[in-house]
Amino acid sequence: MSTIVQLKQGSQEWLDYRQKMFNASETAAVLGVSPWMTPYQLWLSKTGRTVTKATAAMQHGTHMEPAARAAYELQTGHVIQPLVLQDGRYSASLDGMNLDGNLIVEIKVPYKGQASRLWQDAVVGTVPEYYRLQVLHQLMVSGAALAHFWVFDGNQSLLISIERDEAAMEAISRGWEGFQPYLDTDNATAAIRRGHGHS
Repeated sequence: MSTIVQLKQGSQEWLDYRQKMFNASETAAVLGVSPWMTPYQLWLSKTGRTVTKATAAMQHGTHMEPAARAAYELQTGHVIQPLVLQDGRYSASLDGMNLDGNLIVEIKVPYKGQASRLWQDAVVGTVPEYYRLQVLHQLMVSGAALAHFWVFDGNQSLLISIERDEAAMEAISRGWEGFQPYLDTDNATAAIRRGHGHS
Protein backbone atom coordinates (compact mmCIF):
# COMPACT_ATOMS: atom_id res chain seq x y z
CA MET A 1 0.00 0.00 0.00
CA SER A 2 1.49 3.34 -1.02
CA THR A 3 1.67 6.46 1.13
CA ILE A 4 1.93 10.11 0.11
CA VAL A 5 5.31 11.74 0.76
CA GLN A 6 4.98 15.45 1.44
CA LEU A 7 7.80 16.70 -0.72
CA LYS A 8 7.85 19.28 -3.51
CA GLN A 9 9.19 17.75 -6.71
CA GLY A 10 12.41 19.48 -7.72
CA SER A 11 13.29 20.62 -4.20
CA GLN A 12 16.59 19.72 -2.54
CA GLU A 13 14.70 17.65 0.03
CA TRP A 14 13.09 15.69 -2.81
CA LEU A 15 16.48 15.14 -4.47
CA ASP A 16 17.95 13.90 -1.17
CA TYR A 17 14.97 11.57 -0.68
CA ARG A 18 15.33 10.13 -4.19
CA GLN A 19 18.97 9.28 -3.54
CA LYS A 20 17.96 6.37 -1.30
CA MET A 21 14.80 5.20 -3.08
CA PHE A 22 13.95 2.92 -6.01
CA ASN A 23 12.64 5.60 -8.39
CA ALA A 24 10.43 5.09 -11.43
CA SER A 25 12.58 7.31 -13.65
CA GLU A 26 15.62 5.11 -12.88
CA THR A 27 14.00 1.75 -13.62
CA ALA A 28 15.03 1.69 -17.29
CA ALA A 29 18.67 2.23 -16.24
CA VAL A 30 18.47 -0.59 -13.68
CA LEU A 31 17.12 -2.92 -16.37
CA GLY A 32 19.77 -1.82 -18.86
CA VAL A 33 17.41 -0.27 -21.44
CA SER A 34 17.88 3.45 -20.76
CA PRO A 35 19.31 5.42 -23.71
CA TRP A 36 20.82 7.94 -21.28
CA MET A 37 22.25 5.95 -18.40
CA THR A 38 23.83 2.51 -17.92
CA PRO A 39 23.36 0.52 -14.70
CA TYR A 40 26.93 1.45 -13.78
CA GLN A 41 26.27 5.16 -14.31
CA LEU A 42 23.20 4.85 -12.08
CA TRP A 43 25.33 3.14 -9.44
CA LEU A 44 27.83 6.02 -9.62
CA SER A 45 24.95 8.48 -9.14
CA LYS A 46 23.20 6.58 -6.32
CA THR A 47 26.47 6.19 -4.39
CA GLY A 48 27.24 9.90 -4.70
CA ARG A 49 30.24 9.46 -6.97
CA THR A 50 28.67 11.57 -9.72
CA VAL A 51 26.00 14.24 -9.80
CA THR A 52 23.39 14.04 -12.55
CA LYS A 53 22.99 17.47 -14.11
CA ALA A 54 19.69 18.62 -15.58
CA THR A 55 19.92 18.87 -19.37
CA ALA A 56 18.28 21.58 -21.47
CA ALA A 57 15.66 19.02 -22.50
CA MET A 58 14.89 18.18 -18.85
CA GLN A 59 14.64 21.87 -17.93
CA HIS A 60 12.31 22.44 -20.89
CA GLY A 61 10.06 19.61 -19.71
CA THR A 62 9.95 20.94 -16.14
CA HIS A 63 9.16 24.47 -17.34
CA MET A 64 6.36 23.27 -19.64
CA GLU A 65 4.81 20.75 -17.26
CA PRO A 66 2.18 23.10 -15.71
CA ALA A 67 0.92 24.11 -19.18
CA ALA A 68 0.87 20.48 -20.26
CA ARG A 69 -1.07 19.50 -17.13
CA ALA A 70 -3.61 22.27 -17.73
CA ALA A 71 -4.03 21.17 -21.34
CA TYR A 72 -4.56 17.57 -20.19
CA GLU A 73 -7.25 18.59 -17.71
CA LEU A 74 -8.97 20.76 -20.31
CA GLN A 75 -8.97 18.05 -22.96
CA THR A 76 -9.86 15.02 -20.83
CA GLY A 77 -11.93 16.54 -18.03
CA HIS A 78 -9.80 14.72 -15.44
CA VAL A 79 -8.58 16.82 -12.52
CA ILE A 80 -5.09 15.68 -11.50
CA GLN A 81 -2.46 16.71 -9.01
CA PRO A 82 1.28 15.98 -8.79
CA LEU A 83 2.17 13.57 -6.00
CA VAL A 84 5.15 11.72 -4.57
CA LEU A 85 4.15 8.21 -3.52
CA GLN A 86 6.13 5.54 -1.71
CA ASP A 87 5.62 1.80 -1.22
CA GLY A 88 8.47 0.34 0.81
CA ARG A 89 11.71 1.23 -0.99
CA TYR A 90 9.83 2.03 -4.19
CA SER A 91 9.03 5.64 -5.05
CA ALA A 92 7.05 7.33 -7.81
CA SER A 93 7.02 11.08 -8.41
CA LEU A 94 3.83 11.46 -10.39
CA ASP A 95 3.07 14.29 -12.80
CA GLY A 96 -0.57 13.75 -11.97
CA MET A 97 -3.07 11.48 -10.24
CA ASN A 98 -6.84 11.79 -10.21
CA LEU A 99 -8.78 12.21 -6.99
CA ASP A 100 -10.02 8.60 -7.04
CA GLY A 101 -6.44 7.32 -7.25
CA ASN A 102 -7.22 4.93 -10.12
CA LEU A 103 -5.61 7.01 -12.90
CA ILE A 104 -2.10 8.46 -13.14
CA VAL A 105 -0.60 10.71 -15.79
CA GLU A 106 2.96 10.86 -17.08
CA ILE A 107 3.68 14.08 -19.00
CA LYS A 108 6.38 14.38 -21.65
CA VAL A 109 7.17 17.65 -23.44
CA PRO A 110 9.83 16.76 -26.02
CA TYR A 111 12.44 19.45 -26.59
CA LYS A 112 12.10 19.14 -30.37
CA GLY A 113 8.30 19.02 -30.29
CA GLN A 114 6.72 17.24 -33.24
CA ALA A 115 10.16 16.75 -34.81
CA SER A 116 11.16 14.50 -31.91
CA ARG A 117 11.37 10.73 -32.07
CA LEU A 118 9.02 10.53 -29.09
CA TRP A 119 6.30 12.46 -30.94
CA GLN A 120 6.72 10.25 -34.02
CA ASP A 121 6.37 7.16 -31.85
CA ALA A 122 3.32 8.54 -30.05
CA VAL A 123 1.58 9.39 -33.34
CA VAL A 124 1.43 5.66 -34.09
CA GLY A 125 0.49 4.78 -30.51
CA THR A 126 3.92 3.53 -29.43
CA VAL A 127 5.59 4.28 -26.09
CA PRO A 128 9.37 3.63 -25.97
CA GLU A 129 10.20 0.72 -23.65
CA TYR A 130 12.24 2.91 -21.30
CA TYR A 131 9.24 5.18 -20.72
CA ARG A 132 6.82 2.27 -20.53
CA LEU A 133 8.91 0.77 -17.70
CA GLN A 134 8.87 4.13 -15.89
CA VAL A 135 5.07 4.24 -16.11
CA LEU A 136 4.65 0.60 -15.06
CA HIS A 137 6.81 1.33 -12.00
CA GLN A 138 4.47 4.25 -11.24
CA LEU A 139 1.42 2.00 -11.63
CA MET A 140 3.04 -0.57 -9.34
CA VAL A 141 3.71 1.99 -6.60
CA SER A 142 0.43 3.87 -6.91
CA GLY A 143 -1.85 0.87 -7.27
CA ALA A 144 -3.69 2.73 -10.05
CA ALA A 145 -5.39 0.70 -12.76
CA LEU A 146 -4.51 2.93 -15.70
CA ALA A 147 -1.92 5.48 -16.81
CA HIS A 148 -2.24 8.16 -19.45
CA PHE A 149 1.02 8.89 -21.27
CA TRP A 150 0.57 12.51 -22.36
CA VAL A 151 2.90 13.97 -24.99
CA PHE A 152 2.57 17.75 -25.41
CA ASP A 153 4.38 20.07 -27.83
CA GLY A 154 3.19 23.35 -26.31
CA ASN A 155 0.09 23.37 -28.48
CA GLN A 156 -1.00 19.92 -29.61
CA SER A 157 -1.03 16.72 -27.61
CA LEU A 158 -1.18 12.94 -27.92
CA LEU A 159 -2.55 10.51 -25.33
CA ILE A 160 -1.68 6.83 -25.03
CA SER A 161 -3.19 4.58 -22.36
CA ILE A 162 -0.93 2.15 -20.51
CA GLU A 163 -2.50 -0.63 -18.45
CA ARG A 164 -0.97 -2.63 -15.62
CA ASP A 165 1.38 -5.44 -16.65
CA GLU A 166 2.02 -7.69 -13.66
CA ALA A 167 4.77 -9.71 -15.36
CA ALA A 168 6.68 -6.54 -16.25
CA MET A 169 6.22 -5.26 -12.70
CA GLU A 170 7.74 -8.46 -11.35
CA ALA A 171 10.72 -7.93 -13.68
CA ILE A 172 11.05 -4.36 -12.36
CA SER A 173 11.11 -5.67 -8.78
CA ARG A 174 13.67 -8.33 -9.65
CA GLY A 175 15.83 -5.71 -11.34
CA TRP A 176 15.85 -3.41 -8.33
CA GLU A 177 16.33 -6.23 -5.80
CA GLY A 178 19.30 -7.39 -7.89
CA PHE A 179 20.73 -3.87 -8.04
CA GLN A 180 20.42 -3.09 -4.33
CA PRO A 181 23.37 -5.28 -3.20
CA TYR A 182 25.70 -3.13 -5.34
CA LEU A 183 24.54 -0.15 -3.29
CA ASP A 184 24.62 -1.98 0.06
CA THR A 185 28.22 -3.12 -0.49
CA ASP A 186 29.26 0.12 -2.23
CA ASN A 187 30.81 -2.12 -4.86
CA ALA A 188 30.07 -2.50 -8.57
CA THR A 189 31.00 -5.84 -10.11
CA ALA A 190 32.56 -6.28 -13.54
CA ALA A 191 29.15 -7.09 -15.03
CA ILE A 192 27.57 -3.83 -13.98
CA ARG A 193 30.71 -1.89 -14.97
CA ARG A 194 30.33 -3.18 -18.51
CA GLY A 195 26.82 -1.80 -18.48
CA HIS A 196 25.12 -5.11 -19.13
CA GLY A 197 22.79 -4.85 -16.18
CA HIS A 198 21.60 -8.12 -14.71
CA SER A 199 18.63 -10.45 -14.80
